[in-house]
Amino acid sequence: MTAVGATLQVLGARFKNRASVTAFLSALAAVVAVTLLERRASSLTAADRALGGISLGLVLPLFAYGTVARALGRGNLENAFTELARFGVSRRTAGLSAGLGSLLVLAPAGALIALLAVVVARAPADPLLWRDAVTSSWIGALAGVCYAAYFVLGSSFGSRGGGRSVLFVVDFVAGTSGGIAAVWWPRGHVANLLGARPVLDMPQWSASLALVLLTCVYLGVAVWRVRR
Repeated sequence: MTAVGATLQVLGARFKNRASVTAFLSALAAVVAVTLLERRASSLTAADRALGGISLGLVLPLFAYGTVARALGRGNLENAFTELARFGVSRRTAGLSAGLGSLLVLAPAGALIALLAVVVARAPADPLLWRDAVTSSWIGALAGVCYAAYFVLGSSFGSRGGGRSVLFVVDFVAGTSGGIAAVWWPRGHVANLLGARPVLDMPQWSASLALVLLTCVYLGVAVWRVRR
């Protein structure tokens, strides 16, 4: 079996448990519950508030944090696959495979979380339903990918990957500033794609490029920090 295959097999075993299923169902339930409250308050802006608030603003980052933690056995990126390293698997190869595996999990998860918010917020006969559903889905997928790489990077700091928690807080604080401090974190760019205040008045299209570039930088630096 190849190093990548062995790493993905370990990842699959870590994800195939009751805790993973419960976490995902809880995330979806939270999106539905809060979106219904938003719709009850005002159906006209419920979708926008749900996407920028509970869906991609809170549930997705939390779910991404937990997903990456489970993928790495709640440990450090470098030491997450020690059992494979004993059999000659490169730690960097295992770390990169784990990162890419997390991206593959969080892309569809992010799309579904965003899609659910729009479907619940809008009436079936709403002419904007399907347009917004498609748009929000790809934004959710891109956000999920970026947050996956972001927390993989965080997991490369600290003996137990405690950098994840630090970056979670940084994203919430600095990512909402709208200034130069927000450029380096996912939150501001995701908000820009959803029509909120742009980071440094950047055009909306640039937010997609920023998220792609940040994903590559996060994952690249994370893998670089792992010993060979």
